[in-house]
Amino acid sequence: MNNQAMKQMYINNCINTLQQYEIDVEPMIQSRSLTLNLNSGDAVETPDKAAVVGEGVLSFTGNLTADNRTDAQNAFLFATLVANKKYPLESQGQEWYLLFREVMTGAGWTPISKYYSDLEVGGTSVRMDKLVLEILGSVVAGLTVPGPATALMLKVAGDAITALKKRDTALTLYERNLLNHGVGGITTGVCTEINGEAIMAVGAVRFLRRNTSTKVMFVDVDVRNVKMYRGETVFAKNTEVADLARNTIRRKLGLSIASKIEEYDL
Repeated sequence: MNNQAMKQMYINNCINTLQQYEIDVEPMIQSRSLTLNLNSGDAVETPDKAAVVGEGVLSFTGNLTADNRTDAQNAFLFATLVANKKYPLESQGQEWYLLFREVMTGAGWTPISKYYSDLEVGGTSVRMDKLVLEILGSVVAGLTVPGPATALMLKVAGDAITALKKRDTALTLYERNLLNHGVGGITTGVCTEINGEAIMAVGAVRFLRRNTSTKVMFVDVDVRNVKMYRGETVFAKNTEVADLARNTIRRKLGLSIASKIEEYDL
């Protein structure tokens, strides 16, 4: 079997697998070191957009194309909803994260670096928004990319979290998504393009709570009552798979695209 036939078989398998995944469709609501083959001469542009995507916050540098931004959002949301449906319990954090990565792969975002482990923090309390940004910073720091690109990725991710606190409608949507589907985790990611390749770095905190608090973002969380795990993944877009997966994902998401995603400017 030649390489082209094997590639087509892989793509077909990805699409067939995507079609088998199940999600809960919601009614409409208003709205460690890693080396990449990247060109260090790429221009770095100003950060532009961020979005609440399910229980995650994604940010996008200004040089990311609209198609790549939309594909990233839809794949991330679909992977989140599939994992939420199959592994809804807070105690299933590792299973959730592994399935999330699997679905992202089928959607055309290939993990090129991944890590998952227990998370220990000092003290008795922690701000989850700061913690997840620290984890994302670890992911980005492991990328062998030009210094300006790394700095921009970290800046846009921080700006996205800071801006979320000031955007009432986006924050309300985020909290609703988190409480409805993802009380066991917070995820943030940043997407950029370097040398024409779309890259998404994702940092996640999954946690097992032992209290009834409904607030986890922008508040101090008592870590004496929380068992936490960290996940780190870098995805590279496989354009051939993503192009063919696009319509399947949109069809499966249906109204969730409008009800669970809200973009905002930085």
